[in-house]
Amino acid sequence: MQRSTLVWDWPVRVFHLCFAAGWLSALAIALWSSHSGRLFPYHSLIGLGLGWIVVLRIGWGFFGTRPARFSGFAFGPHRVLRYLWHALRWKETRFAGHNPGAAWVVFGMLGLTIAQVTTGLFVGSGRRDLREIHEWIAYAMIGLIAAHLLGVALHTLRHREWIGLSMIDGKRMGTPEESIRSARPLVGVAGAVLIAGFLYGVYRNYNPIRQTTWLPIVGIEIRIGESEEEYD
Repeated sequence: MQRSTLVWDWPVRVFHLCFAAGWLSALAIALWSSHSGRLFPYHSLIGLGLGWIVVLRIGWGFFGTRPARFSGFAFGPHRVLRYLWHALRWKETRFAGHNPGAAWVVFGMLGLTIAQVTTGLFVGSGRRDLREIHEWIAYAMIGLIAAHLLGVALHTLRHREWIGLSMIDGKRMGTPEESIRSARPLVGVAGAVLIAGFLYGVYRNYNPIRQTTWLPIVGIEIRIGESEEEYD
């Protein structure tokens, strides 16, 4: 018998909320601020924070609770296509954690974020030929976000379950065997502190004249924003 069970731990919820807030903020600045505007470098600072969130999420994908581990939602192409076909006919199998479609969206978002941060660093160092690729990655991410929200909406209508709230209270409809024993609150707090500390570090070390900042922990100075130099 299915009932409301604890599925998502605090680290997953913290990473999810920070990841969503970071992408929305970075996209908003990029869309409504000029490349030479005073606000635009903060788009890059947020991008660095997103890269750090992905690093932490990847680590938790190997050492986290069962639903948070990548091994728990690494579905092959055939399983994904079968799930989507059944979903279109409203006959899909229910999952307490990520379903096959959502799983591929998660992997896609992590991969696009890594590519976005990497190309952003190259653009900041003078590789303006990569600016268009950087922008197209952002459009691809917007597409994934739209697909994710559509999937949430369809699930809510289909199953009468407010799945969006699961990233707040951590609960989904499932069986007792699918629940986790602990929400790992201390790890969630530690994750929030690491994210906040990193963002404070890149902001505190930001030099608006040189348009550079120092990465916390590794101590590497990088250029952000739009460099005056350009390389072939």
